[in-house]
Amino acid sequence: MKTKSILIWFTLVALSIMAFAMFAHAGEISGAGHLATGATLPLLCFGFVNLRSLFTRDSIVQYLDNLGPMSKTRCMDTVFTDRPRQASALIGRDIVRGYIRAMALSQRGGPAINIAGNTGQADFYQPLPIKPKISINGVDLNNLRLFMNATNGKTLLSTWAQSKTDQLRKTVRATTEPLCAVALTGKLIWPVAIEGGGYDTFSIDYGDVQTLDEGSYLYWDDPQCGPAEILGMLIAISKKFQRKGVGGRVVYWAGENAFMALFKVVSKVLTSTKLRSEIAIPLSATESSILIGTVTVELVADEYQHPQTGAWTPIVPTNTLKAIALDAGHLMPYAAIDDLDGNLEPLPLFIKPIKNDEGQQSLLGESKPLPIVNTDGICDIIVLTPA
Repeated sequence: MKTKSILIWFTLVALSIMAFAMFAHAGEISGAGHLATGATLPLLCFGFVNLRSLFTRDSIVQYLDNLGPMSKTRCMDTVFTDRPRQASALIGRDIVRGYIRAMALSQRGGPAINIAGNTGQADFYQPLPIKPKISINGVDLNNLRLFMNATNGKTLLSTWAQSKTDQLRKTVRATTEPLCAVALTGKLIWPVAIEGGGYDTFSIDYGDVQTLDEGSYLYWDDPQCGPAEILGMLIAISKKFQRKGVGGRVVYWAGENAFMALFKVVSKVLTSTKLRSEIAIPLSATESSILIGTVTVELVADEYQHPQTGAWTPIVPTNTLKAIALDAGHLMPYAAIDDLDGNLEPLPLFIKPIKNDEGQQSLLGESKPLPIVNTDGICDIIVLTPA
């Protein structure tokens, strides 16, 4: 009996050595937990599909290439097109704001003049991660084993892994877009899930956005308000931006009620010798726009759902006109993720298989985007008479 136990013990040790040799022969494992470039992990290990082999760095890149660009979302793809990767878990506060305006000349050999708005302070934002997870159950694993036995098994496995990658990236995008929308208010406030249940709050105050003084313009539902008065408001907004050194490229987003009021104003006077107003209403209401002179005002009725309260909130308040200077330096850097398997790199999307103490497997995604706005390049105006 004792001899039999010793034989079983040596058999298990031998199997362990063989398993180690299989991985070593497949390729050198890098410090990130993935194989070095060009190496591949075995797809099958002791009769089970090795999920890590399906989510190497190169594999994830290939899945994303195959999936192609995601459907565009309004805030990310209009305002936050600049998405640098910051090789740090912290983002400097002075990354955006720097006023560009005319300055005095300096004497030859005299001191240089500091650009307004650059304080040189080393303050930082600390982004928090988006970490979606997909549980992999026994049914999934059995299906993957069946795929392995099929003639096109590798293709089926890649298709399965690619679909999971798509699900994770869409979840990250569905979270990042409302973060961008909230940041455009000048105050980024979003719930943080606490381990064990409940929520905390992540909060960044970028400063107050610009506005026009009350009484300096007519409300759009005022009977005396016409296209000329609205154009005057748009000119006033343009001057606001110019005095902050921005405004070369501006988008104008109108909330639902604001756009309806604007439509009523310009529909009364479609043409004039001094003013040209055009109304373009495509089949899709989200693409509706009104041209006042040379300025296009877009209807933005998009909403996002708050993950804690479930409440739906419009990107632009219904009674508001939001003007955004796209050249004001708004950006959305990706900070370094807090995961050794990802080499602590600033990856837009990182995926890895994980196993808990009960042996249950999951796919964990992670991304750390942080939308940052220059509030000097945002102007919010309530254009309807307050109730």
